[in-house]
This record gives sequence, C-alpha cells and structure tokens, in this order.
Amino acid sequence: MKKGALTLSLWLVLNATGCVTVAGKQLPPLEAVATAPTDAPSIQETVGNFSFHLDGGKMITSNKAGRIINEEILKVWKKKGYIESSQYVKSSEFTGQADYNVTLSGSLYGESSIVMQILSGLTLLVIPHSIEQKFDIQYTLENVRTKEKYGASVEESYTQWSEFFLIFALPWSGKGSSAAYEAMADHIYSQLRSKGAFENSRTMQ
Repeated sequence: MKKGALTLSLWLVLNATGCVTVAGKQLPPLEAVATAPTDAPSIQETVGNFSFHLDGGKMITSNKAGRIINEEILKVWKKKGYIESSQYVKSSEFTGQADYNVTLSGSLYGESSIVMQILSGLTLLVIPHSIEQKFDIQYTLENVRTKEKYGASVEESYTQWSEFFLIFALPWSGKGSSAAYEAMADHIYSQLRSKGAFENSRTMQ
C-alpha cells in the first residue's frame, strides 16, 4: 500500500468515530414552564468566575467553556421567545445598551476513567469510554434600568459515550446534551421569573 493511501486510511479510521449523549436526571420536570414575556428583552451576557476540570487534566479557569454553556442556554431562551437577542461582552464591560446583564459563573466537571480513556485510544475507540459532564451553574441577572439583581442556580449532567461504531448513531448523538441544556435553561428562566425578572424590563429610550 502506498504511503498516501495508508495515511488516508489511518485518517479515516481516526475520524470515522461517533458518540452519543445521555441526559442526567438531576433536574425534575417542571410542572409548568414559565411563559415568555409579552415584550422579550435584549441581554448582554458574560462569564464570571467559572472553572473547568477534566479527569486526567488540571483545574483551569475557562472562559471558553463558560461561553459555550451560555450560548447553549441562551439559544433555548431565544427559541422559546424568552429573550429577543443576546450579545457577549468581556467581563465587567457591560455597555448599558441592553435590558438585562447576565453573568454566568460556576463549574463544569468532566468525570471519566483515565484507564478507559487510554485503552479506548489505543484501540482506536473500538473499546468505548465515557465522560460524565457535571454542571454546577449560577446565573446573576441585572435589570439595567432599575439595577435590581436576581439569581438562579442549577445542577445537571449528561454522559457522552465515545466508540468507533457509534458513528451510525450520528443523527441522534446530541440528543442527551440538548435535553440537558434545555432543562437547565427552563429551570434557570423559571427561577428568575418567579423572583420578578423579565417584567416591564425594557430600558427607557
């Protein structure tokens, strides 16, 4: 076999892998999800004190991990009409041009067997391994006009299984993680609404 063909074959083996995600059960189903406001507000969002840890690595402050979580949660809010728009700003650089300022803090812990990760890698994922993503999220919401602040917190998880043959499950691979993010988004929003947030929130023009 020519070197180019061998390289291509190896690349295909390394990339023709799949995974599936399974949502955790920490958050109970809501009896009634809070309704969207009649006049959906705009928000600016940022990441505060947030840490990310993965077994086999070390604890780091991870703005990127926090931004990804924020994007997933706010994507649900936009889809359900809870907010009109969102804009990321660097920490402490809110401009005052939105109706609300949102700050995410907390942690994400990836729990996995290091031994299984190694074995899975050595067998090119023929032997599966899993990573349980555990979220401990806090949201601080500030009404730009009134300066009132509201808080909400959730804990949830999902497990990601990686294995060579799970490539055939690709159409459903993200179902569990999507369910986990939606549950967190709904619970955070419901907590904030119960405390009076998102009522008469439009900034004065």
